[in-house]
Amino acid sequence: MSDAVEKLSKNVSIDSMEDSYRAESPKSRAYFERCSMTMPGGAKGAYFYAPYPLTMERGEGCYLFDLDGRKFIDFAGHHTTQILGHNHPAVIQAIEKQMKQGIALGAHAGVEAEIAETMCHRVKSLDRIRFCNSGTEATLHAIRLARGFSGRPKIAKFEGGYHGSHDAVEVSVAPPLEKAGPATAPVSVSGAGGASPHATEEVVILPYHDEDSVKRLLNENRDELACVIFDPKAGIMNLDKDFVQFVREITKELDILLIFDEIVGFRVSWGGLQEIYSLSPDLTTFGKLVGGGFPVGAFGGRADIMNLFDNTSGPTGFFQSGTFSAHPLAMVAGLATLEQLTPEAFNRLNGLGERLYTGLRKLFRDRGVDAQVVGLGTVFSIYFTDKEAVNYRNIATADTAITHSVFHALLQQGYFLSHNLSMNSLSLALDESHVDGLIEAMGQAVNEVF
Repeated sequence: MSDAVEKLSKNVSIDSMEDSYRAESPKSRAYFERCSMTMPGGAKGAYFYAPYPLTMERGEGCYLFDLDGRKFIDFAGHHTTQILGHNHPAVIQAIEKQMKQGIALGAHAGVEAEIAETMCHRVKSLDRIRFCNSGTEATLHAIRLARGFSGRPKIAKFEGGYHGSHDAVEVSVAPPLEKAGPATAPVSVSGAGGASPHATEEVVILPYHDEDSVKRLLNENRDELACVIFDPKAGIMNLDKDFVQFVREITKELDILLIFDEIVGFRVSWGGLQEIYSLSPDLTTFGKLVGGGFPVGAFGGRADIMNLFDNTSGPTGFFQSGTFSAHPLAMVAGLATLEQLTPEAFNRLNGLGERLYTGLRKLFRDRGVDAQVVGLGTVFSIYFTDKEAVNYRNIATADTAITHSVFHALLQQGYFLSHNLSMNSLSLALDESHVDGLIEAMGQAVNEVF
């Protein structure tokens, strides 16, 4: 990307873009500075981007409004969660009804069974399901189950896969390439300061799209591996269906449990990613849209594994709870969201997605810009690199300076995406005009940056 960087320095400077950003968002800047006095860094990690993040005052449909009164078309969707858009009437009605009955009752609120039944009906591999507070909790409990059920200590995950922020999985999520080791035998690299010093020893790292290496690494460690936890990177990485099915086949052949992470991917079809990939994992983790905008996580799968949590006939040695697990507001908001996500709704959403991805790819091709557009269903990512987005190491070559400038150029035109342009999403509140508008805005951004 050296030519692109040279063009960037000629046409526009990051400093000038950030100067314009500061001039247009003084209230967000003041609020960030206020937060920084009591909150380290001023914002949680996913919210921060230079020079400071915008503070959004409210959302409505496909729009966000910041403290300075500006309106943005939202293509981030709160990390893919808001698939219906903001403040959808069905979700608001369900929340208001539940709030009148009780916010939290310290007992079943009479809503858990319906959403559990709905999830098990939609996802064929689910015999049983449990709810928790986040995707991080969901993967934590699923891995504990796998270890306990199998009696084995280690797990395997794919390089670049993200499964939350506990020690077992915050490994080799975004390792420095100089520390990552050979592509065919990646080194396990911790990504969290203060993590257990032995965490990396319990994780085998697998490369995406390398069947021979995956088969070899799993065979070498099969007697110690409780599970493979698989992030299918929906809309973040181009995954070949044959490779996904290979992972299911090899784990079954080696008697290793497969945990399929659908925390993002569940939004791509009525039955989730596993419906698209035609596979049945042993356990699946969920989050995001399942809570309708509220904190949520869920995990489920085979009855013989999940029933380790059934202590009605005596202690099993397994336990999962939490003060706010299966919170009534999350349950009713999630159920209301799922009820809107009919097959017809997915057809419309996925049609919008194809319109967007086709338009962006044509734009970059016509302008001679090295860029990869990854899109699956309603999740999409944009990487400024000439390398195909089929593994972490290729994606890591994306030019961050160009990405940052394009993000700011889109903000100036009223389009809000993920600040790293990865894991963006569409909602039912969008229509063709919004999609076409983003393609046009990207064309203007390309003119400014390249």
